Amino acid sequence: MICALGTKAGSAFGLSLLYAGLFIPLSFLTWYRMLYNAVRLDSSMRYMLFFFMYGMQIFVSGIAALGFNSGGFAGWITAFKTMEDNKALGVLGIIVSLAWCANCLIAVYLIMQIHKTYRTTGQSMEKASGEFAASAGSNRNVAQAVLRSL
Repeated sequence: MICALGTKAGSAFGLSLLYAGLFIPLSFLTWYRMLYNAVRLDSSMRYMLFFFMYGMQIFVSGIAALGFNSGGFAGWITAFKTMEDNKALGVLGIIVSLAWCANCLIAVYLIMQIHKTYRTTGQSMEKASGEFAASAGSNRNVAQAVLRSL
């Protein structure tokens, strides 16, 4: 697809390499590990952090499925623009777009299942804000910053 896209293809390819090198380790740290700790510690606050981070992944998957020009993702827009010049690469782009859409739909299904588990364990937003207040209050740096602001 790089050859078919022309001069902007190099920057798109560079972005795609950056995304692969950055997003794979970050996904482990930001949602897999977050969910593991939330379940292990039965922490409502960690569940909320997981929901936020995983929601961001769903958003990025949706953007990738669209595939804006020069964005580094091979989505629908890139696939149809490539289809005009090279049919084989366009079909490959459509397959990649379908994979991104499947990824996004599976992620939505998983977050719904995890939310169902979250609600059955008795977790709530009130518990999460209480846990956050307790952890922030016990942090010495946060307490000093609050005292300085008074």
